[in-house]
Amino acid sequence: MESSESVISEAVYVLSSRTLYNREREEVRLSLSAVIELPGLHLPGKEVCLRALDLYGTTTTRWLDFVECLCVAHMEDAGIETIFSFDRGFDSVPGIARQEP
Repeated sequence: MESSESVISEAVYVLSSRTLYNREREEVRLSLSAVIELPGLHLPGKEVCLRALDLYGTTTTRWLDFVECLCVAHMEDAGIETIFSFDRGFDSVPGIARQEP
């Protein structure tokens, strides 16, 4: 079975949505990490998604959602340390410098 980052992102959104399943970040991380690590699941960038879930699960601020965590994981993977964004959630990530465009 093949999947994509957008499917993972949507699953995080649905599971953590206050109006839907309202699961805690750590519970979402544990559940989806277990699915991603299944040997039959083909996910390009599997390690990046797992890293994004780790960031999401350990981040307490609501200002850093899963999409931002995914951006950070891709930045780390590519060795990029600076992001141009108005989103102040990035300010809470060690090793990432945010600059406003």
